[in-house]
Amino acid sequence: MVSGRVRVGILGPLVLETDSGPVRVGGVRLRVLLARLALEAGRAVRPATLVEELWDEEAPEDPQRALQSLVSRLRHVLGDPGLLTLGPAGYRLAVEPEAIDVVRFERLAREGRRLHAESRPVEAAAVLREALGLWRGPALADVREAPFAEAEAERFGRARLAVLEDRIEAELALGADPDLVAELESLTAAHPLRERPQAQLIRALALNGRGAEALAAYQRIRDLLADGFGSDPGPHLREAHLAVLRGALPRSRRSHGNLDVPLTSFVGRDEDVRRVVELLGDVRLVTLVGPGGAGKTRLANAVGGRLTPSGGVWFVPLAPIGADDVPRVVLDLLRTRQEGGPSRPVTPEEIPGHLVETIADDDLVLVLDNCEHVVEAVATLAATLLTRCPGLRVLATGREPLRIDGETLHPVLPLELPEPGASAERARACAAVRLFHDRAAAVRPGFVPEGGALTAVVEICHRLDGLPLAIELAAARLRALPVEAVAARLDDRFRLLTGGSRTALPRHRTLGAAVAWSWDLLDAGERTLLERLSVVPGTFAEDAAEAVGGVGDVRETLAALVDRSLLHPVEPADPVEPRYRVLETIREYGLARLAERGEAEAVRERYAAFLLRLAETADPQLRTSGQLRWLVRLSAERDNLSAAIRWAVESGDADLAVRFGVALCWFWFLRDHPPESLDLLGRILRVRGPAESRARGLVVVAHALAMTEVVGEPDEGQETFDRIGKALGDASGDHPVLEMARLALAVGAGAPDIPGSPVEVADPWDRSLSLLVRGVLAMNTGQPTEATRLLSRALAGFEETGERWGLGTTLSTLNAAAQRAGEPVSPALAERASRCFQELGMPEHTTESEVAAALHLARIGDVDGGRRRLTDLLAQAARTGSAESRTQVCLGLARLEWQAGRPEQAREHAEAGLTEAHPGRSTPHLTALLLAVLAHVDVAEGAPDEAAHRLDHPAVHLTLAWRTPVAASIAVAAAAIELCRDRPGRAGRLLGAAAVLRGRDDPDDPDVRLIARRATAVLGVAGFTDVYAVGAAAQRVEAEELVVAVITASGADAGTPSTEARGLS
Repeated sequence: MVSGRVRVGILGPLVLETDSGPVRVGGVRLRVLLARLALEAGRAVRPATLVEELWDEEAPEDPQRALQSLVSRLRHVLGDPGLLTLGPAGYRLAVEPEAIDVVRFERLAREGRRLHAESRPVEAAAVLREALGLWRGPALADVREAPFAEAEAERFGRARLAVLEDRIEAELALGADPDLVAELESLTAAHPLRERPQAQLIRALALNGRGAEALAAYQRIRDLLADGFGSDPGPHLREAHLAVLRGALPRSRRSHGNLDVPLTSFVGRDEDVRRVVELLGDVRLVTLVGPGGAGKTRLANAVGGRLTPSGGVWFVPLAPIGADDVPRVVLDLLRTRQEGGPSRPVTPEEIPGHLVETIADDDLVLVLDNCEHVVEAVATLAATLLTRCPGLRVLATGREPLRIDGETLHPVLPLELPEPGASAERARACAAVRLFHDRAAAVRPGFVPEGGALTAVVEICHRLDGLPLAIELAAARLRALPVEAVAARLDDRFRLLTGGSRTALPRHRTLGAAVAWSWDLLDAGERTLLERLSVVPGTFAEDAAEAVGGVGDVRETLAALVDRSLLHPVEPADPVEPRYRVLETIREYGLARLAERGEAEAVRERYAAFLLRLAETADPQLRTSGQLRWLVRLSAERDNLSAAIRWAVESGDADLAVRFGVALCWFWFLRDHPPESLDLLGRILRVRGPAESRARGLVVVAHALAMTEVVGEPDEGQETFDRIGKALGDASGDHPVLEMARLALAVGAGAPDIPGSPVEVADPWDRSLSLLVRGVLAMNTGQPTEATRLLSRALAGFEETGERWGLGTTLSTLNAAAQRAGEPVSPALAERASRCFQELGMPEHTTESEVAAALHLARIGDVDGGRRRLTDLLAQAARTGSAESRTQVCLGLARLEWQAGRPEQAREHAEAGLTEAHPGRSTPHLTALLLAVLAHVDVAEGAPDEAAHRLDHPAVHLTLAWRTPVAASIAVAAAAIELCRDRPGRAGRLLGAAAVLRGRDDPDDPDVRLIARRATAVLGVAGFTDVYAVGAAAQRVEAEELVVAVITASGADAGTPSTEARGLS
């Protein structure tokens, strides 16, 4: 298996990145191992070679075992054992070669040289720049002590220097701007004896009209070579010198024009520059479209600097120009190309024709900047010139397209932002953060974004939507404010973000002026709709715009706002339902305008009413075959629904808030109670005011049920189930949340059987749910035959309705019940269940079903097949799954390896599973089962006290009280501990207690069989039967107490049985 999701960087300090972001590789030898494997780019390395290069002359007593231990640790760090394999040729990092940055660097270097050899310097320079951009510092910087590292680092350093020279060579073919001369001066100072950059410096100086300095530079290097080494300059230097003397340097391909030289760096747009340059090689009209402050002008300038038309690149600033003056301004500018006497005056009617004559068939690029306020005039002029001047290309910028034939749009999007949870290194590498850092350091020298400052910078960049103008204005405030203060004051961003460059256009000196410029170009209907849409915090669909807009043809207005870059289409989950978003800065401006007119609350009320209608319409549909589109829609509205509920709560509208809770509680249940649902339900219940009593009662139950997802301690569990019991006592009705709460109470608190009879339920789906929950309870209480009967009836009902959650849950539970009843497992049932959960977007449930199928495969003899399926599943979960999904797969692998007699691998997987903590979500059953596997491994290694201490864990104590098979698994692990302590009688009794907790005997469990066989060998058949019967006769509470006594006793206490058990020891 080869993975393309892992990337390893050695061009700088060692970096390991997975889909979940950068991963820290702790420990010098672990870094050395990863670096050495990465150097081979997917090829195998012999173990002996690794030992030699990891320990050199200080090899440990058992080097192979030490190497295996390091490999095991690295597999854990990689998150997927399949990424580090052992074959006949040795250990191999199973990644694509391009996943290693040095391989990518070398490929780009070859490609750049090929492009330059083909006389394509623009593309060559871009590719070589990309190659150099992969470097983050000296190669192998933090593993230099390894025997192989120094030589490799020197080799890579020489390669980097050669690529840098190649890039400069490509740029010299385009001309030599002052920045290139300055770069060459630094490079030659660092490498004074390297002739190629010295020759490049001489040529660059000459191309800049600095011939005398070029000759002086030649003389300096000539003297240095003669005095130091007694040698003469080489061919590179001699050719450059002669070319300067003869004035015969190749003519620069960078043509004349009027582009300005930027005074600040251009950050984060390399790919945009490359793409637009490429477009202008294929088409003749490209328009850069984007919101105000996105950096369209700077991008156009940078693109122009990469173009080499013989007639020049001519920049036409249109911001201060009216529509009638556009043709004349272009003509006046282009006339400056002409030499000779003054141009004759022309009338407005003659200007287009005269422009055509002036341009004729010249190879020329016009950059028409800031077209939005004169878009009609620009469109007309561009269409005329492009149709009559075959060598002309036009690069336009604006907040909307020109909309003429032949136009290609290039959206100028906000700068790249750090994803949630990104590491500090990853955050600092993002373009928005780099821009802030660059501009902040200019006004506050020494500023470095790290720690709290980095957190503040990331917040600023996110809240300013990654817009360069806003970020630059925010960075400028560091002249007077700490960065944390700037972040804290962004609620009043239009007052805060002022004080831009005095030489900038007036509308680029403040954030408010930049937005106002766009606002003033809208008509009344567009302004009204945009202002009303500012109450929407997330993305929205057309029906939401129609509900809050109330003006004209909303769909046409939305399209117009998209054209003007004030609305942004987003990729919808439902392809037939387009969705849009408003940038936060635009939203804040619109909200302020709405508040000025006193309309904000009325529009919010209208929008909340729309969302409530949507949620109440969706709720019953979630229990039908058409549920998928409603799940997609409610998921898309997640942020909006949360905001609407908070607004209802803050407004004191209890009825509205409670109705939201009722309408959404089943949706939240299907989404495994996302973290915000518990908070929102709690907020709803705290609102005082009139609300329908049955509705409020249902919300109380939903809140209590959601609390089970965050329980971490036994006391919390008891308190939560007490709350559920009380809430159910006060509630009435037939909502599915009530039924699930009754099941939770029965399983978690040992409540009496679920009240009511499924036969009495009229609705087919409700009746099937009633059968399902009773079937689940029967299975968990050791009645697999009764469970199978109930679940089979539930399955028929869910198949009739076509509802996927009920169908998938019933299928997976029916398969488990059949297995516990000793019947053959049906792969077809498991596949159908997985398909249902996949369609619903419920990865944890899908994973659980697939793990069970893989373990069944191992159980019937195909251990390798089961292991392969689980390993593939772990790779998939690492790419796209949740922490809970990864934990489930780790548990499956740990159980498989334990039963396969590979305790070391079982420990590795179990420990990996325990590290996958789900933020804000409690999964004590998974934690308890992982700890049980580790306890068995401890026992196998002769450490029963360590095993008992491990099981003395809140998750274990919590799940012991639940009526699920987890409690029995803990009891079996406790039996293994007692057997290892030479107490076979207590081990047998604990196996009996496990049957009580499970609700039945389980002679097919390999651990039960092994412990029973070993205990019987000591006690005899009759003796074992007696002690087992004592345990099996216990009440459930007594069985729980027996397990707790084992895992809470100290080593000394464990050796002294209680009076009750002494006779059985």
